Amino acid sequence: MDAYTGLKHLHMTLVAISGLFFLVRGGWLLQAPEKLQAKWVRISPHVIDTFLLLSGIGMLAVSHSFPPFVHVKLALLVVYIGLGVMAFRKAKTAGQKAGFLLAAVAVFLFMVSVAITKSPLGIFA
Repeated sequence: MDAYTGLKHLHMTLVAISGLFFLVRGGWLLQAPEKLQAKWVRISPHVIDTFLLLSGIGMLAVSHSFPPFVHVKLALLVVYIGLGVMAFRKAKTAGQKAGFLLAAVAVFLFMVSVAITKSPLGIFA
């Protein structure tokens, strides 16, 4: 297996872990917010997402390219992070939290579709 393929598999695995853990944490936010206070729950997303970002950067470095769909993924990443911050830190009501969580999941899924199709339009290509 070449370096790019290894990084790609690592990246896809981390995407799945990050997305699933976001869903778990979102459920806890709405149903059992006290679980979000555990130290491992507060630290894990940062560790996972750091390695996720590094594996993505590694793929770009190994491939020596920066395709247009990656620009879209990075812009969507900023939106996803903002929605997550709103859901977990800023929203006051359960409805607001659920709305921001749902929007974040939609952006996450669109980001995945952009990666799969390798098109800036994702599922709309």
